[in-house]
Amino acid sequence: MTKDSRASMVRSAASLIRTRGVSATSLSDVLADSGAPRGSIYHHFPKGKEQLAADAILWTSERVLAHQRANPATTASGVLERFIGMWRQTVIVSGGKAGCVVAGVAIDTVAGEPGLIDVVRATFRSWADLLAEQLQAAGLPADRASAIATATLAGMEGALILCRAEGNSGPLETVAAELMRLLPPGAAATA
Repeated sequence: MTKDSRASMVRSAASLIRTRGVSATSLSDVLADSGAPRGSIYHHFPKGKEQLAADAILWTSERVLAHQRANPATTASGVLERFIGMWRQTVIVSGGKAGCVVAGVAIDTVAGEPGLIDVVRATFRSWADLLAEQLQAAGLPADRASAIATATLAGMEGALILCRAEGNSGPLETVAAELMRLLPPGAAATA
């Protein structure tokens, strides 16, 4: 049981959860999708599905943060465009069928119980914090940067849900345009 089978299961779990949600993603589905041996699920994830879902969130979060940091924009609109563009690709590549792993877990988890919801909360906060930091670096005041970061995150998560319902990127494009209008005059110029 190699480290590769563990990584493959985490990637498969992320892919399945973003299109099905946690409840509709079984451990058997993850094994079939990843091609990992049956015994490897409890070897790598002794706490079962919850641990696998948490790792899928963490894997996704690392990718989102790395993407956003990879090419830091010098304008506020560039910051938003980079974040929005990443989700646009998700919608386009999946034909509108895929959403966000983190939102999929958030919707399918009991909010008051510790565990997965704590991972969801920390992940969303890390994304909003990075967006706010980048918006500040692009010249927005801290309070506006934080508010716009939260609105951007909430807008994209909501847009992904609507895109799944519609099966296309129309809702994302509408939300993206409205998010750009939140930027102060002069901040909307693309670098």
